[in-house]
Amino acid sequence: MLFYTLNNLLLIFWSWLFCIRKPPSKAKKIFFVIVAFTQLLLVMALRNQIGFDYNMYAIGFNQMREEGFTSLTYKDWEIGFVVMTKLLGLFLPNYIWYLAFLSIIAVIPAAVFIGRHSEMPWLSTLLYINVFIFFMEMNFLRQMIAVSFVMLSWEFIKRNKFIGFAVSIALASVFHQTVLFLLPVYLLIKMQPKMKELIVYGYFILWFYMSSEGFIDIITNFYHEEYTDTEFLTDGLSFVYAIFPLVITVISFILVKFGTVNITNENKYLINLSLICTIFMVAMSKHAIFERFSYYFLIFLILLVPVIYKSLLAKGISTTLANGKNISLTSEKQRKMLAMGFLAGVLALSYFHFYYGLFENAHGVLPYDIWLRFDGVKIIRDFIRL
Repeated sequence: MLFYTLNNLLLIFWSWLFCIRKPPSKAKKIFFVIVAFTQLLLVMALRNQIGFDYNMYAIGFNQMREEGFTSLTYKDWEIGFVVMTKLLGLFLPNYIWYLAFLSIIAVIPAAVFIGRHSEMPWLSTLLYINVFIFFMEMNFLRQMIAVSFVMLSWEFIKRNKFIGFAVSIALASVFHQTVLFLLPVYLLIKMQPKMKELIVYGYFILWFYMSSEGFIDIITNFYHEEYTDTEFLTDGLSFVYAIFPLVITVISFILVKFGTVNITNENKYLINLSLICTIFMVAMSKHAIFERFSYYFLIFLILLVPVIYKSLLAKGISTTLANGKNISLTSEKQRKMLAMGFLAGVLALSYFHFYYGLFENAHGVLPYDIWLRFDGVKIIRDFIRL
């Protein structure tokens, strides 16, 4: 746990140095992203036995490398991942380099996603760590690649280019089929984020909690029957993980109603994606399998938080309540206090999420270890002899 704390503290230092201390230029933001994600790439690439699925993928690489192209199947893994693994097996010496290569596939798209699309790259980077997207990428390796494709597809979503989006999702599906769920979601995110929509989804969650077992049984009768009666369906994860997206989503809907957050297409899509994320993360508190779906949407939450902060800083809050009373917090001082209060609350809540997950050893990331070994005493002795 100390290692991840030090890793986070170093990211906070880079944030202060390049982005917080003075208003950051575009060059400084880019440099921050390069430095921060180089650090994260090293953490991921040098890991040893980190992630519950680490050994499964290490064994899979060795077996497929020995088997060659006599078969293009392996367990229930998607063909794109199998073919990629077999191709990498032609020139990579062992599974350590294979997992290091997959780390590049995870980290670079995340760096591009945050660097190009976040209004506050340092904040999005900290949230990328704190809400366990980074830890997921060290565990769910096939899904990690699908998530990377979804990050890159944001450009198509913003520009309303469904064909490009659909192609991205189709490519992602050859690495993890669950991503296909995003195709019908494309229509849902175009809805206007109004309070009545929030109430409708609230009723949906209530219905799900009352009848989910029967709904799940129907699905597993024809899709992934192997999950029937497993802990993925019978057990849930802690509701604590749903608190962060739930709070951010509710705040975003309230600020839309107040007129603080502008309803541009981009903001509308981010808010609706965060709402769907919340639904899945609440659902996974009853059925752990829904965690798999939540990460496709959680990545957009880390873009929404800076939008809310910037909106509060620019506009504050001004609204008329049902009883006719006016609320106006729009002076420069009030706007700064609102924005800073929101930022402080977000960071506190995200670090609660972070440490709660570490205490539970979510994704099997503890204790951190690296495969790179060196004998410090021997190095010193050899240096002295020179």
